[in-house]
Amino acid sequence: MSIFDEVLVAYGPTTVQDIEVHEDGRIESVTTREIRVYEYQPDRSLLELFGEAKDRALEAFWAAVDEFNEINNIPGRNER
Repeated sequence: MSIFDEVLVAYGPTTVQDIEVHEDGRIESVTTREIRVYEYQPDRSLLELFGEAKDRALEAFWAAVDEFNEINNIPGRNER
């Protein structure tokens, strides 16, 4: 079984971090989307991971993505 069968990696909702209104009326904003990691349970329900468990799962997930890309000759690395 691969990490793709064990965890689901998804983006959480968009969060506004900063908004700046310039004198000329231009508006700039900085937004983020947290990466959320869920572990499949035996009944295929999902349990969200946090802390070290989340970090370990993400590390394994990105290593598997890199390996998949290499095997399938897909250039570049995903932005993390």
